[in-house]
Amino acid sequence: MARKLVLFLCLTLCAWAKNCPGCDCPAEDCFTPCCDCSLPVTRAWSEGTLARVRLRLVGALGERMNVKRNLRLRLVHPDQLLQYGGDGVQGVYDDGQISVCSNLSRRQAVAVLAHEYGHAWQDENHPGYDKVDNSLREGFAEWVALQALKRFGFGSGGDILRSNRDPVYGGGLRWFLQVEENFGREAVFQQATSWLDVNGGRLPPPPPPKPKPKKKPEENPDDQGLPDDMPQP
Repeated sequence: MARKLVLFLCLTLCAWAKNCPGCDCPAEDCFTPCCDCSLPVTRAWSEGTLARVRLRLVGALGERMNVKRNLRLRLVHPDQLLQYGGDGVQGVYDDGQISVCSNLSRRQAVAVLAHEYGHAWQDENHPGYDKVDNSLREGFAEWVALQALKRFGFGSGGDILRSNRDPVYGGGLRWFLQVEENFGREAVFQQATSWLDVNGGRLPPPPPPKPKPKKKPEENPDDQGLPDDMPQP
């Protein structure tokens, strides 16, 4: 009798549990890209997922991955993104604002949000971000997206990034992966914050600060020293 009662309660709770209609996740907590959620993105979901991307990157790579400025997020129609590079643009970062295509599914949007977060981080940490070559910009953003997807436990999304044949996005990512493999992760951050192109071009170092002129001691007319040739008493 007791076993039947337990089974009845389990079936009743399962019937009451609300799952996301696009996957098997709980409806109130569908933020993981491990599932194949086909629902379109919403403003609230995108903001929550961006916060989770930040937490996972900081947890895996350290506090330095925290973007200090306040990031604004908006959903835009695909037609509005055409001006940023033609058909196929899914997200854009510009001066603290992340724009995401409103037609993306939640599964697709995770990598896009992490990619744009990578742009925001490099913009905040590279003194000449506006002059950085596209391969180093997009390649580093893809590297950041790959790090985020790894921490979400989503393997196939990372495979798609690594196999991208685009010379800017895929080629840039493979550049940073080779740098990480051969020289370590610190070299990745060093290049992402100081290099301008893959040839090693960099911003000229700032001029050394000018030494401050020494202040002359003020003379007190009532305290005149004796001349050097004055005999001692």
